[in-house]
Amino acid sequence: MGLSDATDTGLRRRIGVFGGTFDPIHSGHLEIARFALEAGALDLVLMVPAGKPWLRGEPPVASAQQRLRMTQIAVANEDQIQVSDVDVVREGTTYTVDMLSDLRTKYGSDAELVLVLGADSALQMNRWEQPNELRTGCKVLVIGRPGEIWPNTLPDSHPAHDAEYLEGPMLDVSATELRAKLAAGARLAAGDGIGDSVPTGVERYIRENGLYKLGGPGRETDMVQTASGADRLLGRAKELGALKFGDFTLTSGQKSTYYFDGRQLSLDPEGASIISQLFLDKIIEAECIAAGGPTVASVPIVGALMLKAWQEHADITGFFVRPEAKGHGMGRQIEGGVTRGMRVAVFDDTVSTGGSLLEAIDAVQAFGCDVALVMCVLDRHQGGSDEVKRRGLPFVSFWEATPEGDVRITER
Repeated sequence: MGLSDATDTGLRRRIGVFGGTFDPIHSGHLEIARFALEAGALDLVLMVPAGKPWLRGEPPVASAQQRLRMTQIAVANEDQIQVSDVDVVREGTTYTVDMLSDLRTKYGSDAELVLVLGADSALQMNRWEQPNELRTGCKVLVIGRPGEIWPNTLPDSHPAHDAEYLEGPMLDVSATELRAKLAAGARLAAGDGIGDSVPTGVERYIRENGLYKLGGPGRETDMVQTASGADRLLGRAKELGALKFGDFTLTSGQKSTYYFDGRQLSLDPEGASIISQLFLDKIIEAECIAAGGPTVASVPIVGALMLKAWQEHADITGFFVRPEAKGHGMGRQIEGGVTRGMRVAVFDDTVSTGGSLLEAIDAVQAFGCDVALVMCVLDRHQGGSDEVKRRGLPFVSFWEATPEGDVRITER
């Protein structure tokens, strides 16, 4: 049924609402919109680029206006797929409940709003802002991946309890991977894994506006985004009191002008979200397929990181390393799905002398994995990072201690 049919018969129009960062918009997004339009019996699909998405730890690379423009270009030749700027023009953080309220005002009571979501996002709706309003204010259409099982046991109070579920097409496109390839200087050409992933007009816009540093040195945009996330993380640490300045005596007996409690930051929802996004971007860039670190500091980060990877459809396996093998059960020292031969990243929240981190690296290498990246939030510059580099391993930190006793962003 088309728009004119709905108007002529007086039936309520079913308007699909498909929100996302769209950084950049790609063929996978368009296929989902087209599939939802037809299989979901919708009269119209609205693509809604997010302004300031609250669930995303790292801010989008492209600006809201740039992402809006790319989305408009992508759907320019679509008859029943349009773009709404409702989230871009609204000030403040982007919440779905506000977006739906604005769209309801615009389209009136004769429109039935149908929120189009992936299964992973739909299952998290009870954690969104004002979930009760979401439950009563819209229908939910879940587009699942082939073979994905949708649970039939969601409680009545869950916004997706009565969702319609459709198994969607097989898609193999990731915005995260696209950004990484573009930042590395990959050109949009058929056969290189990118050319078929974005519409021609969007490619031209990316090129003309220098987004993601297409064809350029490949690091400047990535460094700016990393610095932005690291700066936000630093501000959050200060808000929580996870980073304090004064006169402190550390566990080692050394004196310090600052104190950093990494666990307080990684167990904070916002802190964990930012850390996991920063780490995930580096892990994908290094082409690692597993990531983990020593107990106990890495454990909350591993959990947040695996959730973030799942949400962004990045195939990453998590693990953590005990100080020594268990004396019971399976007797493992390394817990998780890591297997021999994997290319892995090893991380910790803080690196001082590097004792526990270096022991974890030794254990992972002895197990038969290739350590391709070592990371931390804060490098205290007390010898640990120097030893990592002496071993020839790539090392990344997002903050570092200065000789003056301050803490600053590492990458600018």
